[in-house]
Amino acid sequence: MQSNISKKLDMKFPPIALIKSDTKPSDAIGPKEAKGGCVMSFIAQTIAKRKTTYFGRENITCGGVSVGFGWGSGLADEDAVDFQASFLSCGLDSAPNKEAYEKRLGYMKKHTREMFRHGERIFTDFDTAKLNIKNRPVYDEGEYVIFKGLENLDGDEIPRSVIFTVNPIELTVITQINTSFRTKDAYILTPQAAGCQAIGCYVFEQAESDDPKPVLGPIDFAGRSKMKHFIPNEYLTLAMPWKLFLKLEELSETSVLETDLWRKFL
Repeated sequence: MQSNISKKLDMKFPPIALIKSDTKPSDAIGPKEAKGGCVMSFIAQTIAKRKTTYFGRENITCGGVSVGFGWGSGLADEDAVDFQASFLSCGLDSAPNKEAYEKRLGYMKKHTREMFRHGERIFTDFDTAKLNIKNRPVYDEGEYVIFKGLENLDGDEIPRSVIFTVNPIELTVITQINTSFRTKDAYILTPQAAGCQAIGCYVFEQAESDDPKPVLGPIDFAGRSKMKHFIPNEYLTLAMPWKLFLKLEELSETSVLETDLWRKFL
């Protein structure tokens, strides 16, 4: 399938699709056996190189990706929630049980240990981080996520998420199309979420809505750091459910893309 929006914008990075599957793909690249890492490096290769990539439950080494791709919460118990809330805020300074937190750091490699000690600081404090973790949309289905260019979709494949990779002007156009039929409320969501969550579980949640909205990301620098080799820093992802993508594609036929105002930017 070809995107009219992408064609009209002559996008450097046409949209890609996230597909859930119970079958490991044979024609895709993924983590080495028993290895995990950050999924954003694989997603970036699909975006930039149009390679079909995948990631499976067996490759999870991060609780964030577990919830991001709809494989449960990724957190075994309340202690695990507290540990992640500490890390996502101010690390050791935020930990309610500093001795227990420090003990867990002792099992990590030096670079990772220092990162966890300082904290990722995407939340201002422990309580805010914990409440956000508790409020994440949690799903549990499928063994694999597969990423492929929209142009490579098989006839019977329906993406769970369609992901645009946009520069500021492209974001402006898609935002205007997305806003053109609405009359109230927020039009784009920016959850304080990991990059994989912004294209995964938060989009899955929007698919259940009668009024779905796109999700902007990645706003976490950990995820961005895994993409910067393939994607310039000024680009963002804008992910949406399949039904919203189809609506915007239809609206694009009579949108701002047909005006002289837009053509001045070509």
